[in-house]
Amino acid sequence: MKLKRWMILTLLIAPISGCVTTTGSYCDITSPLLFDSQRTVDWLLRNDRALLVEIIIHNEQNKRICH
Repeated sequence: MKLKRWMILTLLIAPISGCVTTTGSYCDITSPLLFDSQRTVDWLLRNDRALLVEIIIHNEQNKRICH
């Protein structure tokens, strides 16, 4: 019976824990995504070009808005 109550309580609390708000501007909560080497860029070009493009877009947006 205790386990059942615990599970019900967990299921009720779990959705609430996802409702976290942040304070500050976009620039306070984000930063550029940097690569440690050219090898990383080369690997992304061969294996996940879409991710590389998204990272570049993110970095350009961050530079335009925050700097």
